[in-house]
Amino acid sequence: LPGLSRWQRLAGSGLCLLLAALCFGLAALYAPLLLLRARKFALLWSLGSLCGLAAAALLRGPARL
Repeated sequence: LPGLSRWQRLAGSGLCLLLAALCFGLAALYAPLLLLRARKFALLWSLGSLCGLAAAALLRGPARL
């Protein structure tokens, strides 16, 4: 994604952070039911982590060699 402008990077990062917060919030709702819904909790937590990493990657951008 080297062709993105600064504002596009910020918007994409904000969207990824919003999705990460949503996934973490939904995972927190499943925390009391962890024994019954462990698979859904793990999926939401992992997806939230992935979205958070994607937000950081969008802000940092590609490495310049």
